[in-house]
Amino acid sequence: MMDLMIELQEEEAQVIADLPYLSLLLNRDLTVAVQLKFVRETLVLSTDRFTQMPNVHPCLMGLVEHRSNVFWVLDLPQLLGFTPLDSTAIETHIAILQIGDAFLGLGVDRIGRVVRFAETEIVSPEDLPQTKTPLETVPFLRGWLVKSEGIDKNLYVLDTEAIARFNFTTLG
Repeated sequence: MMDLMIELQEEEAQVIADLPYLSLLLNRDLTVAVQLKFVRETLVLSTDRFTQMPNVHPCLMGLVEHRSNVFWVLDLPQLLGFTPLDSTAIETHIAILQIGDAFLGLGVDRIGRVVRFAETEIVSPEDLPQTKTPLETVPFLRGWLVKSEGIDKNLYVLDTEAIARFNFTTLG
């Protein structure tokens, strides 16, 4: 009986040690993850809610007002060097991040699910040189999560704060 209690306590400790991440699908073959603590909410918005601005980074889809907050929405696949979102789409799936007092919307193909994994499972990009990663991705990449329990494909683990610090108002 005592062995069973110790085993259960070890499993509980493992669940607590794993951090929650939200997976975001950039296309049907490519998934990224951001720390859930930065995700304020997810939603699907009509593209006519975007106010486009001239002379900004090409990945900026526009400004959005939502719940009395105005923030940029960016085309996350394009920022990371992948095929941009379909510009003719009627709606955009958005993960709204909050870093400090600032909000930022990440436009993606689809919002995924919450996955949990330990920081120690994240593999540095330098440790996987055979992985073809676009150069545009590197400044925003914490690392890779190689297929593991409950996760059916490799994930790019993004540095949310690096995305928030990037100067999107200059041409790319």
